[in-house]
Amino acid sequence: MRHALETLAAGPGASRTKLVSTYYDTADHVLARHGLTLRVRKQRRRFFQTVKSSGPSGGSMLGRGEWEDRIAHDRPSPHAPHSGRFLSGGIADRLLPVFRTEITRLAIPLAPAPRTRIEAAIDRGKIRTAAHARVEPIREIELELKSGSATALYDVALQLLAIAPVRLEWRSKSLRGYRLAAGKADAPEAVYADALDLDPALSGEEALQWVGHACVTQLLGNEAAAVGGEAEGIHQMRVALRRFRAILSAFGKLIPPERRGAIDEELRWLAKALGEARNFDVFAGDLLGPARATQIDGPAFDRLVKAAERRRRAAYSTARRAILSPRYTGLLLRLMRWFDGRAWRGSTADDAAERLKLPVGELAPALLDRRQRTARKRGKGFADQSPQQRHKLRIALKKLRYTTELFGGLYASDETQRFTKSLKRLQDELGEANDVRVGREIVAELTPPRVPTVAQAGQRVLAWHERRIAEAEPKLRDQMRRLRRAKPFWRDQPAVDDGYDDAGVTTRPVEPG
Repeated sequence: MRHALETLAAGPGASRTKLVSTYYDTADHVLARHGLTLRVRKQRRRFFQTVKSSGPSGGSMLGRGEWEDRIAHDRPSPHAPHSGRFLSGGIADRLLPVFRTEITRLAIPLAPAPRTRIEAAIDRGKIRTAAHARVEPIREIELELKSGSATALYDVALQLLAIAPVRLEWRSKSLRGYRLAAGKADAPEAVYADALDLDPALSGEEALQWVGHACVTQLLGNEAAAVGGEAEGIHQMRVALRRFRAILSAFGKLIPPERRGAIDEELRWLAKALGEARNFDVFAGDLLGPARATQIDGPAFDRLVKAAERRRRAAYSTARRAILSPRYTGLLLRLMRWFDGRAWRGSTADDAAERLKLPVGELAPALLDRRQRTARKRGKGFADQSPQQRHKLRIALKKLRYTTELFGGLYASDETQRFTKSLKRLQDELGEANDVRVGREIVAELTPPRVPTVAQAGQRVLAWHERRIAEAEPKLRDQMRRLRRAKPFWRDQPAVDDGYDDAGVTTRPVEPG
């Protein structure tokens, strides 16, 4: 891999450096709680103070804000002209060393294209807590764009991926250091999506980029949980994929199919690789679990539970292999390249590309209208619909919900939240019926023909759920009628400007699922 980087080098400029960086914070980690990290780095007898902000910066999902100064000593300085302003209000007097990194860095300047410069850094070393009690190794290649297009970063990364099965390390050194200092095991936890409150003045393609950033972040954040066998990790990765596909679909003709064909195909591959694990999670937790509390029990039921658990483990192995595969890493890199490079633009100007340059506040009503029309069309004759028709309706409602969550922050009204909640309730009710439909396929797959009692136990479980769903049918029809009559809140009021910052986006937690 070093050889591959050297072939892209901008001359014989490789250099090896020893870097020792000490990270500081207050005892209650006030900087970390505000999304900031502070380090003082020693490099060739000189000291540099750096403050970094977490989260996307400059329109790139891998970017971070950074302020750096050369300082005189190895202690943080509140007087540094750029980074010192974050240490006001008495913070400087309360700073303590939290952890440090000791790294040997081989820096190789790259020139993969004209007017493009990238610094590739091969880092080997360790993270060590301030008390030296715990140590974690570092072995990674960092690519930093100095000039040119961000797409060049992804092209170099894809070249490295073709040589060795590298993986994206989404956790910064500082995040790993804080966890190490806290003595936390790297226990996998699911990460939920942040809803985007978009500034209506953002262009359509800028809004599309922010959605892409958020979805990739959600995918990366749930990798560890999914690989560790956590059901919610798998679920949240699938939620990120559905948001991706729903938003691409919402923009419809503004993104010609030929400009997203390869992306769609890879998203479908990953969704399928994760789908079976999710199906068996639902079967075991939502179908078999509640039935255990009824009279449906006994040896045959226990055999069905054990068979489902075996298949669930096999499905998780399939999902794990997919997530750890080079194909998955390549998908992430190509997704980020697609969004950061605005690959929906054609080689020549066209109407679709020009419309994407319009403010998202102007585009949103038409996109929401399109989603609502599809959902209403799918909901016609609801009372007499087949399970397959209701499944298609559920998908249409899900796409409408994701699109509403994306654009809802453009409108200053409680009606936005009420509309979204009604969509989710209806989507969940239809989802239960679809779970039973999928459950029938699972029971048929799990039950051996020579053991009819196991199949009978499965059928009793499903019949119990079907009776419960049938009892709720009148309520479900009423919910559907109310949704079909609901006024489109986005037509009642103009998009508003709430005075967002220059980044054009703020975030808030949204309901899981």
